[in-house]
Amino acid sequence: MRARTPVAWGVVLLAWLGAHLATGTPWPELAQWALAVVPGVLLPGFALVRAARPAPAPLVEDVAWAAVAGCLVAMAGWALDVVLPWAPPPWLVGPVCTAVLLAFGRTRRRVLARPAPGWGTGANLWLAGALLVAVAWMTTDYLRYNPLDPGPGGHTYYYDTIFQVAVTGEMRHTLWPTYPLVHGEPYSYHWFLHAITAHLTTGTGVDPFDALLRLVPTTLFPAVVLLSAVVARRVADSVRAGVVCAGLLTVTGATVATVWSTDGQAPLMIQSYWASSLTSEFGWLPTVAVAGCVVAVLRRSAADSAVPVALLVPLVLLAAGAKSADLAVLLGGTVLAFCVLVVRRKWTAMPRVVGVNLLLGGVLLVARLTMYGGGEYGLQVAPLGALRQTARQTFPGAVTPSGSDLFLAQPHVPLVPLLAAAVLYLLPLLPRLAGFVPLLRRRPLDPTMWIFLGSTIAGLGAMLVFRQPGNSNIYFLVAAYPVGLIGSAWGVNTLRWTPARVAGGLAIGLGLTLVVAWLSGTHPPKSITGWLLPLGVVAVALVLLAGVWRRAAVVMFAVLGTGLLSTGLYLTQTSTQPSYNKAVTQAEGLPVTRDELAAGRWLDQHAGADDVLAVNRVCTQQSPDVCTAKLFDLGAFAQLEVDVGGWAYAVRNLDSAWHSTVWYADQPFWDQQRLDEELAAFRTPSPQTLAALSARGVRWLVADTRAPVDVAGLDALAPRALTLPTVIVWRW
Repeated sequence: MRARTPVAWGVVLLAWLGAHLATGTPWPELAQWALAVVPGVLLPGFALVRAARPAPAPLVEDVAWAAVAGCLVAMAGWALDVVLPWAPPPWLVGPVCTAVLLAFGRTRRRVLARPAPGWGTGANLWLAGALLVAVAWMTTDYLRYNPLDPGPGGHTYYYDTIFQVAVTGEMRHTLWPTYPLVHGEPYSYHWFLHAITAHLTTGTGVDPFDALLRLVPTTLFPAVVLLSAVVARRVADSVRAGVVCAGLLTVTGATVATVWSTDGQAPLMIQSYWASSLTSEFGWLPTVAVAGCVVAVLRRSAADSAVPVALLVPLVLLAAGAKSADLAVLLGGTVLAFCVLVVRRKWTAMPRVVGVNLLLGGVLLVARLTMYGGGEYGLQVAPLGALRQTARQTFPGAVTPSGSDLFLAQPHVPLVPLLAAAVLYLLPLLPRLAGFVPLLRRRPLDPTMWIFLGSTIAGLGAMLVFRQPGNSNIYFLVAAYPVGLIGSAWGVNTLRWTPARVAGGLAIGLGLTLVVAWLSGTHPPKSITGWLLPLGVVAVALVLLAGVWRRAAVVMFAVLGTGLLSTGLYLTQTSTQPSYNKAVTQAEGLPVTRDELAAGRWLDQHAGADDVLAVNRVCTQQSPDVCTAKLFDLGAFAQLEVDVGGWAYAVRNLDSAWHSTVWYADQPFWDQQRLDEELAAFRTPSPQTLAALSARGVRWLVADTRAPVDVAGLDALAPRALTLPTVIVWRW
């Protein structure tokens, strides 16, 4: 039986490699990525975790913790890349760090100690199976729609992915970034993922665009699943809880009772954001790690001895720069844990929980005043703003305009459509969190439980209380959701269940949703009742099941089984509505071309690190009336700053969106004269316009010939450096 464990993990690795190769990732780049990640992240992370933890742990736990600990080493490697005249590649930095730990007797004995037994063959097989399901939907819903080669006709990629590439280019040249698409503009947002990616693509041959489009998201998510399973195993002191957690993260989708939607109007917390928001996906890794360490610090049980609590402080710092919402939601959980200790009068544990709260709150405050610039990034208090938006989109005939011309003005939503929107938005998210029900019954005053439930409540509450022009308030709940799933897995584990009860419950849930889906048809309804009826039937049936069949385990797995239809629709892509990641790659705008990629890579090799580009396209579309400022292509591919490019995500643009009559990304640039000078350099070039650009650091003029450009005029003023069918580069 033990021989099956390495075979199972070998199958997962082969499936991951096969998914990449089958969808266009070249094998040399996969080899280069392995050369960056294995010695640059996993090897030093493995050594660091073992050196920091006195008790041995099973090998799967060492590897899971190594992924997040190795990111600490990669951050140090990135700093060396920037400050040293020669950037040491990750395959050198990682082994050197490992050698340092092996040089001391105490840490050497810990690093080289034999791993402890623990998980067993069955648990490893279930973990591997969960990851195989994840590889399947990563392939069907994302990899096949996002080729590395845009093809002869070009390809439209998700704007945010291109923006991530641009920020990574900025992190290759500085310890403190500015906004890469508008030279000199402050950048007050999270950037640790981009710093690590910059390090992993230095000296390894991995292209930054290839890394952020495919390699980073498909590598991070398995790491998140493994680490979450490991933390759940320690929190519940049961391997079974770890297996359940992996399943909640990968197998069970949001509950739907229709075949015309994969989400029932609710956002898919995991399946949507694992690739569409790379910073959220990366943020899950340190957030889960910090949650596991905090539990070990507060509880100090035998099961917690295998948690590397010595790394708590650096992991908190990593979480602070990974995603701005991470520490905020965790702080909500630790504050509630503090309140529970006060109610129980557990004064002996009070110093530890106070210390944890001061650590999380202090680091969050420092991060807000430094890397986040003390601003709000467009975030404002707007209670139930997310639900009002859902109501306006789903029931347009049931809401009335606000009477204001401002784009972000809240519409007037009557109570019935508002409640209907709340049900459609929130109810499909709850089944995977249902494990908190038995947990609350059995451990209502357990402060450890409240860390997970409190983080979930904080994430949901912040999402509903705040609003942001780009709807980024949802990232509070996105950040908290995996933490909540760990607590839910703990609760499911407390039930008395057997394989027969599990299979029976899942079958009941799946059968119920299939019947309701068949009755509800294939087209979205036009009335509020039609929208609510499928979910209402499922909810009533589950309540009746709980009343008639008093087997908590069967009812619980029937609840979880209602999500299997969504998982099936997601895997097979048979819903009549396109999935999220497919839809975002079909946005309007001119596609990215091979010439843009080639020109950007040529500039990356030939331009100086401080050179600035001028471009002749700043809008995603060719329209005289509207300019959506989400064009990041040429600056991203060149890994250089742009004089004026896509300004949509700049802080001042998001802040001013609250006072604008148009969508935030369609707002005009705040310095029209500067933008006019850049565009005039291409449309009506003159020595004066080029001199104005040169004064701002511009050294290269990059023209997309699909937009207006006076080629002859520029040829007379500047030497041409590169000529491609649709892109021309001049040196200035």
